Amino acid sequence: MNMWIRRRSGSIGAVVAVAAVLAAGPGAAHAARGPQAAGAKAATAVPASFRATSLTWPSLRDGRVLGTARCGTKTCTDLIGTADRGRTWRLIGTIHAAIAQIGNPGTGVTQIRFATTRFGWAYRPDLYRTSDGGRSWSRKAIPGSGKQILDLAATATTTYVIVSQCGFASGLCGGKPLSLWRTSTSATRQWTKIPLNLPANNVANLAVHGQTVYVVDAQRNVTGGKDKFYASSDGGRHFAARPVPCDSKPDIALVQAVATSATHVALLCVGNLGSPQPGNSTKYAYRSANTGKTDTYAGTMPSAGTFTIALAASPSGHLAAQAASGGSFIYINNTRTTWHTSVFLHDGGRGWNDILYLTDKVGWVVYSPAAFFHGSGKLYTTRDAGLQWHTVTP
Repeated sequence: MNMWIRRRSGSIGAVVAVAAVLAAGPGAAHAARGPQAAGAKAATAVPASFRATSLTWPSLRDGRVLGTARCGTKTCTDLIGTADRGRTWRLIGTIHAAIAQIGNPGTGVTQIRFATTRFGWAYRPDLYRTSDGGRSWSRKAIPGSGKQILDLAATATTTYVIVSQCGFASGLCGGKPLSLWRTSTSATRQWTKIPLNLPANNVANLAVHGQTVYVVDAQRNVTGGKDKFYASSDGGRHFAARPVPCDSKPDIALVQAVATSATHVALLCVGNLGSPQPGNSTKYAYRSANTGKTDTYAGTMPSAGTFTIALAASPSGHLAAQAASGGSFIYINNTRTTWHTSVFLHDGGRGWNDILYLTDKVGWVVYSPAAFFHGSGKLYTTRDAGLQWHTVTP
């Protein structure tokens, strides 16, 4: 899952994971329906006003994008999808929830994740589920009477969530610890709490590949404590602490893990926000081939960018990273340790969400997400391992 790093007094005071397809003209059924009509039958055409905020790919062919579109004089939260690798798109369904605005307290959703083409989740801060591919959605109680879902990861069999007792955009709320839960992806009858030491935070991350699960609780630049990094190889039943690769570096926190196989994982460390000058930060990457037990340095990224920082990793270990400050940047690493700037947009820092690789060559990302103020919500893709990116406008 990809992470949002937001500036706050020069520290990592970020929230976890929020994320376009511009398409054919709006269908009459879409324009005529009422706003936020839960379970309404979706028109086929994607509204011309659609703006993306988050994306997910349950398979190499099937993609889903969460966003907003006009419904008459009001706004709907819509899901669009593709079944042909992004060549054509259609409107699938509507969620009866607003797109929450990053940095503003409130309710709604900002992220989408599908475990299969049938079972999916919309979350952060609230939690919604679909079992019919996104045509209809139902709101679910947050486990442990929590106030928000900080992050979610899912496989075809199991879904995992990190829960916070703090409301959306409300800070650390008195130091209440986070909690980790799992449930069956297809049944979702009840949630099981997984005992882990997860101190209070608003930067947490989940990554999963089959039975391998990673949990990151960044503490270094938020509370001053040591970062927590755990791995499980049995579907979340048992976790073991892993060494934090940037633990010895002052003011640098481990913020994300990206699993690419049962044993391989890429790691992102971020810190020194605003140093050596405003808009800059320190961003390290690492690779591990043994579920994080040991790791190797994968280079330091260019310094520009202090928020919407996130990492993507391909099956063979190609790396890409999103970041923004005065502009919006994509950095790539197709070697062992060398990074270079692939995209630099002079846009004032509109940012990104959900950068990911589907294969060693194909990747996707949402640009200027709708969850941001004045987000234009466009979709970018690469077909050459991140060397070139272009917008998709089906």
